[in-house]
Amino acid sequence: MEIRDLDLKQFIESETGMRFNKANKINSPFNAADKTPSFSIYFDRNNNKWKFKDFSNGEQGDILDFCMKYKGLNPRDARKYLGLTVESTDEENQIKKITGYINWQIEHQDHMKGRSIKGIFPFTDANNNIVYFKVKFDCENGKKQIGYYHIKEDKVINKRGTEEEMIYNYHNMLEAIQNQKILVICEGESDANTLNSILPKSKYCAISVKGCKKLEQIQGFNLRIYILGDTGSAGEKYKNFVKQELINKASSLKIIKLPYIDLLGDNADVSDYLEAGYTREDILRAFDRSLDIKDRYEIQQDRAGIYKYHFKETKDGEIKTRINIADFNIVEAKRMIFTDTSEEGIYLKLKSYTGEIIERTGVATVFDDTKSFRNFLGTMDLSFFGKSEEATQLKQWINVYWAIENEEVYEGAKFINKDGKLILVGNDGAISENGAEYGLKAKNTSLSISDNNEISREELQNLCSRLFKFASKDKTIPIIGTLINNLAIYQNIEAKGHLHHLLIVGESGSGKSAILENIIIPILNLTKDDKKAVASTSPAAIIKGLSEGNYPIVFDEFKPSYMDKYKLQKISDLLRNLYDRATIEKGNKVFSNKVFKLQRPWIMAGEESYPNAEKANIERSCIVYLSKHERTEQNTLAFEWLLENEDILRKFGYSLIKLILSLSTEVYKDIRSMESNYFTSFTDRPKNTAVNIATGIEIFNMLLERYKLPILKNYEPFILQNINSEVLENGAETRSTVEQMIILYNQMIEDGRANNYKSVVVINNGKLYIKTTEMINQIFNFINYTGSADVIPIKAKDFKKQASKAGYIQCKDGKIVSQTLRVIDGSGDSKVIRFDAYDIDLINKLDVPYITATNYSVIDKGAKEVFA
Repeated sequence: MEIRDLDLKQFIESETGMRFNKANKINSPFNAADKTPSFSIYFDRNNNKWKFKDFSNGEQGDILDFCMKYKGLNPRDARKYLGLTVESTDEENQIKKITGYINWQIEHQDHMKGRSIKGIFPFTDANNNIVYFKVKFDCENGKKQIGYYHIKEDKVINKRGTEEEMIYNYHNMLEAIQNQKILVICEGESDANTLNSILPKSKYCAISVKGCKKLEQIQGFNLRIYILGDTGSAGEKYKNFVKQELINKASSLKIIKLPYIDLLGDNADVSDYLEAGYTREDILRAFDRSLDIKDRYEIQQDRAGIYKYHFKETKDGEIKTRINIADFNIVEAKRMIFTDTSEEGIYLKLKSYTGEIIERTGVATVFDDTKSFRNFLGTMDLSFFGKSEEATQLKQWINVYWAIENEEVYEGAKFINKDGKLILVGNDGAISENGAEYGLKAKNTSLSISDNNEISREELQNLCSRLFKFASKDKTIPIIGTLINNLAIYQNIEAKGHLHHLLIVGESGSGKSAILENIIIPILNLTKDDKKAVASTSPAAIIKGLSEGNYPIVFDEFKPSYMDKYKLQKISDLLRNLYDRATIEKGNKVFSNKVFKLQRPWIMAGEESYPNAEKANIERSCIVYLSKHERTEQNTLAFEWLLENEDILRKFGYSLIKLILSLSTEVYKDIRSMESNYFTSFTDRPKNTAVNIATGIEIFNMLLERYKLPILKNYEPFILQNINSEVLENGAETRSTVEQMIILYNQMIEDGRANNYKSVVVINNGKLYIKTTEMINQIFNFINYTGSADVIPIKAKDFKKQASKAGYIQCKDGKIVSQTLRVIDGSGDSKVIRFDAYDIDLINKLDVPYITATNYSVIDKGAKEVFA
């Protein structure tokens, strides 16, 4: 019995009385102070035995090492305790000699400098005698090397000792063939060790034939062969070699495809697969769902296409007839789950008879009839010859043997919670805080995340010195803070928060579009094609885009003066609905409704701000005004550096994403609560905007702390400055439509645009009276004539109702207070007019001196107060 034959896990559990958890960990048996599992076991595939590692003290070794340390035994007594021969085995002695010789080579021979032994693999003959060892080395330059050694007359010789490579695990293979076990042929010796350690020994035997030119050593008929090669072109070549060598000897031959192994990259093997978190059960399921290419009753494929056989017994014997189903081959298939529409689909990669690779994706019902399936194929290069019965059989065949991977498809890039993990899904896969997540993809996005790298400390340090200097800080901090907080949309949704819109406004040449393209888009890891022009995008397309995932969306060319009223109103409604993440239903030509869930954070740039100074959207936004005349030399230098270092910005964005994927909703809420205390001068939506921006900066600070870099401090005043200036216009809150109309009428009086205003606005005994309906009529006429006012006026009924609730129009017992006054007009005539009473103190706060100036009011002292 060898050390590799002993069960390390069982031995440790029986000796210590502890039980390993699912991660194969227990508290350290050697450290009583260890309160958390820090002792683990693992299979060392390069030395073909189980080992332990104690992370609390650094101890590691095999079962013999554990027994000596835990029981306090010397090597001889420990071997006896374990039931091993007291003396070391021949294999152990040979490995000891070869190891010593190699260490001497590394020390004294130049070509061996920098090498270290990775694994030693014995090759045996039919009688289980060791013929030679293959040794794998790690090198300082990162490359892999192999060497061959054998022992002759007690001397180590640095050669193989045979003309050709032998089969690894050859002796066990011969026994397996005799006992009709399944041979699992791997590509590497360590993979064979791995599989033999986890597969039932009564049914399987794993071997490697890597380097063999012929497989004549594998003799027998009715062999059952499973071929399990590495990924990539070299792996395909290996599998084809084994297949051609053994296909005529095998009664059953399967080429095993492990689900999702291709996502591990080229040259990934079964050991890598297990290290990635997959299990023995996953491998056994893959065995069951791999096609037996020797099964005469199953659908098969060859160079001519997909076919099946029909068998008929006659008095002269069996007649076998080939029935051609299609002239193409299946290369790859996946079952698709379109999560947003709850539909099931299929992805096929097909190889035509001309050798072309053609990909098709559709709903699962394409197999329901031959017409649907032929339409799905949709090209002259692909032909389906079968009937409906064959289409159904093909569907079943593809489902069982080819569509072994499921892929969830999302309509757009999206942060999701799956199995308790926060995940970001992009167009080429998905990531969580732990790395790649498999079986998830998004369409309608360019967000690529599989090949990204995190930023280095030096890169982040260089970035920090420029990131907030491409404009003044009251502009850069709101932009960057908004951008980062937008990436925490999942936490914001869970916290029942609202994400404000970011609007960057500036004249031509002010740098707004350049910031969008060269700073914002790289941080988001998007491409310039993701930037959409508002003017040329229809409202329906914008609605669709806003509902495709929850990743930030970027717009440019916002020019309200170039848009018609219908589109402006649609965009205005969309911005309101998006802030509340509302759901919109739209009908289609077949009289069914499609639901659009608006979730994507909105980032936009343009030469104009919101039309008509619309309070609803201004309060829902962070607005940043840029001017080329304000740009300093420092701004230009910082921007040029950012422009030249797009790769660093992308790494920065990716690092933020990885951090946010580990950010709990509770911590996010705590950050918001802390920052909320700073912005007590704001209320409602402006306060929410300020807290959002500050939260983004605090997440940025969390990244800096991870890299042990100084955090950004005293940034809140710049947020206050921006919102006070651009959102509140240095007032307590954004002007309502009523306030904007009163201010506009004051401006009309000042400019001489108000008609006979002395009959519209009067002051009697220090009280202000306005003929509201006439003021509104004049405002409507002015706007219709000039078209230049930044307000959409409301009609008299709504104006009076809103002005009353706001306190501008006085009320008593729920009714508007009115007054009849005899007014002398400009011609000297007098007439009695009914006015509404206004609160002059509130009106004064609007800074409208031409409305509240008493010298413009001429009245008859015999006036009488009445109620409407």
